[in-house]
Amino acid sequence: MLQIGFSAENQISQAMFCVSVPGLAEGKGQAYRAMSGSELTDGAKLTEQSAVEAVIYPETNRSTSRFANSDGNTRQLQVPAASFIPVLGLYLAIRVALLLCNILAATITRASNWLGPFSAWDGHWYVQVARTWYGAPGLASAQLTYAPGGFEPGWPAVIKFGTLFGLSYSGSAFLMSVVVGAATAYAIWLLSLELIPEHSMMATTAALVFPGAAFTFGIAYSEVLSIGCIAAALFLLFRRRWAGAGIASMVATGTSSLAIVLPLVFVVEAFLAIRERREFRSIWAVALSPLGFIGFAAYLGYHSGDPFYWWKLQGNAWGARIEPGYIFHWFSSAAGSGWGVFWIAAFGLFILAYLVVSMMVSGFPLGAKVYCLAVAVMLLINPALGPKPRFLFWLFPSLLLLPRNLSPKILNPLLIFMALLLPVVAIAYTTIGNTVAQP
Repeated sequence: MLQIGFSAENQISQAMFCVSVPGLAEGKGQAYRAMSGSELTDGAKLTEQSAVEAVIYPETNRSTSRFANSDGNTRQLQVPAASFIPVLGLYLAIRVALLLCNILAATITRASNWLGPFSAWDGHWYVQVARTWYGAPGLASAQLTYAPGGFEPGWPAVIKFGTLFGLSYSGSAFLMSVVVGAATAYAIWLLSLELIPEHSMMATTAALVFPGAAFTFGIAYSEVLSIGCIAAALFLLFRRRWAGAGIASMVATGTSSLAIVLPLVFVVEAFLAIRERREFRSIWAVALSPLGFIGFAAYLGYHSGDPFYWWKLQGNAWGARIEPGYIFHWFSSAAGSGWGVFWIAAFGLFILAYLVVSMMVSGFPLGAKVYCLAVAVMLLINPALGPKPRFLFWLFPSLLLLPRNLSPKILNPLLIFMALLLPVVAIAYTTIGNTVAQP
C-alpha cells in the first residue's frame, strides 16, 4: 500500500491515500481512495464512513471526484453551495472597483455620468442593438460600414430583457452585466472544480483578476455572457451532459463569433466518446453548438439580400479576415508606434505563448486543449483580434493552471499584481485607450 500525504498547500490536510489495484468497471485506470475526516477543497467534507474516489483514465489523463460510501457505492462529490460565497465576494469586490474606475473615467473624460465609460468602445453598439435591434438603416441596403450587424444578438437580447423592469438601456446593460457576470464567475468556479479541484479557489481567483477581465466586467461587452456560456459548455461537456453543453455553446456562438471554436471542441470530444464508449448522444452537442452563429448569419443574409453579408461586413468595417502572417506585421508596426504599444504587443505575445504551452503540457482534457489552441490560432491569424488583454481572457482555462504551475511565493505576488493592474487597464482603455491600442 502506497501512502501519500497532502499538505495544506494542496487544500487537503491530514489525508492518507492508498492506491488500489487497477480494474474499474470499464477495466481501465486506477482507483485512489482516501479515508479522512478532514475538509476537502471548497468546504466539501468527508465523514469517517466516506471516502473520495478519483478515477484517472490514462487515455485522457482526466480525473473526476466522487464519494465512495462504506457500502461500495459511489456518488459524485457534492460541494456545498455556500462554498461559492468567497468567489462571489471576490467578484463583487471586482465590480465595485471597476465601478469606481468608471466614475473616475467619467470625471477625466467629462462624460455626463459613469454609464458613459461603461458603454465605451463597442459597448455602445450592444446598447444600440438592444434599442433598435437590426432594423437600423444600413442592413436592408447591405451597407458595409460600421453597422449593428457586426454584433451578435445574445448580449443585446439580455439588455433588452432588463428594460422590461423599467430600466433605461444603459442602466439595464449595467445591471444585467452584474447579474450575468455573477453567473459567469459561478460557471468558471464550477469548471475549476472539474479540472483542478485541489486548487479551485485560487484557480478561479487567477481567472477573475486577470487584467483582461476589465473588458468583461467593466465595460458593456458581450464577453460577460459569452465567457460564462463557454465555461458552462466546457463544464457540461466534461460531465458528458451533451444536450446541455450544446445549448450553452449555442448561446455562446450567438453572442460572440470567436466562440465558433467550440464546435471543433465538441467534434473532438464526441469522436472520443463514440469511439471509446459508443455515446452517440454526444452528436447532440455537435449539432446544437454552432446554431447560434449560423442562425444569426442566416438572419442577416436574409434581411440584407446577401447570404455572405456578415463576412463582408466584418472584413470591410473591422478588417476581419484570415491572414496567417499578419501577426508579424502587427508586431513590427507596434515596434514603430512607440514603446508603449510595443510592450503591449510583446507582453501579449509572451502571455499567449505561456498560456498555450502550459495548457498543452497539462493533464487537462483534450477538449480544453483544443479550445485554447483554437482561440490562440484565431488571435494570431485574424487582424481584427490579436493577443490583446481582452482576447487573452478567452484562454481562461489556461489561467486555471496557475496555482498548479507556480509556487505560492510566485503565485501570490502575481495575483496581487494582476488585481492591481485590473483597474489600471479599465481606466486606461476608458480614457486614453484610443491613443494606445484598441481593445
